[in-house]
Amino acid sequence: MDNFDVCIIGGGPAGYVAALKLATFGFKVAVIEKERIGGTCLNRGCIPTKVLYSKAKYLSRLKSPAAGFSIDGYKINYDEIIDYKDKVVGLLAGGVEKLLKARNVTVFNGTGRISFAPDKKKSLPAKISVGYNNKTTIEFDANDVIIATGSTPAMIPSFNIDHKNIVTSDEILSMRAVPSSMIIIGAGVIGCEFANVFNEFGVNIIMLELLPSILSTEDKEVSRFIHKIFKAKGIDIRTSVAVETINSVDNGAVVTLKSGEKIEAEKVLVSIGRNLNTKGIGLEEAGVSIDPKGKIAVDMHNETSVKGIYACGDITDGPMLAHKASYDAVIAAMSISGKSKEKDYNILPWSVYTSPEIGTVGLKEGDKALENVKYRVGRFSYGANGMALAMEEPEGFLKVLTEEGTGKILGASGTGTDIAGLIAELAAFMHFNGSIEDVEFTIHSHPTISEIVPEAVLDSIGEAIHKANPRTVRK
Repeated sequence: MDNFDVCIIGGGPAGYVAALKLATFGFKVAVIEKERIGGTCLNRGCIPTKVLYSKAKYLSRLKSPAAGFSIDGYKINYDEIIDYKDKVVGLLAGGVEKLLKARNVTVFNGTGRISFAPDKKKSLPAKISVGYNNKTTIEFDANDVIIATGSTPAMIPSFNIDHKNIVTSDEILSMRAVPSSMIIIGAGVIGCEFANVFNEFGVNIIMLELLPSILSTEDKEVSRFIHKIFKAKGIDIRTSVAVETINSVDNGAVVTLKSGEKIEAEKVLVSIGRNLNTKGIGLEEAGVSIDPKGKIAVDMHNETSVKGIYACGDITDGPMLAHKASYDAVIAAMSISGKSKEKDYNILPWSVYTSPEIGTVGLKEGDKALENVKYRVGRFSYGANGMALAMEEPEGFLKVLTEEGTGKILGASGTGTDIAGLIAELAAFMHFNGSIEDVEFTIHSHPTISEIVPEAVLDSIGEAIHKANPRTVRK
């Protein structure tokens, strides 16, 4: 077997991006992936859930058509929706596979393990073994290694997940029929996205959350807004409740709370976190520093405690986001290529696909980093935006934090149609240390949703054009 410049264990949004980036630099690269290229995001996460989300939004329009339209009737073929979801996933995964092939990246469909020859004393090149289902293995050397093995849904023993009536996000995406009722354990991002989708498809939803609020990592104002929307849609949200056990029964499952109350539904979705895939790949033996939960310690270049071994994505510090994983991959690839660049998560946007969507970047009210910072808050409603009203999408708002004195944009969060696009624009301003004035004098096309951005930013100093508030004197 030929040796490689770089071996990447894991073919998700960190692994395949690193491979493609390194290949453009002329490196001979191998990727080891035990399932299909694309990882959780493409195959069982971001992409398939957004297919269901888009179908749910379309269904919402059928139920409540736009002004001037009426619909006499419609039918839902959920089986066809899943077929389309699979088609989209297959198309995108196949596209990535073609890109890897075009850049001469070698892909091994198996499980990878790293080791060192005894006489090398943990110095590169590393020995890489690829195992297959029939127990055969191949071995080769690699001068650098990137670990990008990602994460899987957390399995709680007392929850008795049987992957049939008690399921994780993996199984729920493959269901061929919509259940009549569903209990969702956990009201974080995953739980709320699925609650939004299945509620639209007519499923009776009960959400159980241990914490005092849903979407606890989001801005509190945004969280309250979505809570109100969910309640109006008939979603039963119960916060500050603890689950004792979950047991499968005939045609359903029973959730027993620590209070003793029992709740039954056709399906129970467990969405309370993810486990890190760092066991069984030789990291401890190689001397890589890992904490008890399986998280790998890395430096600002994503290099581990062992020189030449890098780690990216879910298995390192930071939020479990596909674009964060891809960013990590680029940082590692740059370091390996000698074009070193330090990572910076301070301007890391993210979205949650409820209806309406949620978007966030940078700091938000309540963050510890704001405790000693003088800042101002600007808000602008979708209901005051011409395009939003024309589209019949008046729900939502954008909230921007700016620093007093400098006018620097510190962060933004909000909820509404295409909020991710507004957040992306603000992230770009923040990346270049943009200020209130920079946003104000960037011309925004009319009529567009994007006009909300300068309005919200200017509102932080009381100067929003289309908002009735006292004008302040700019200092």
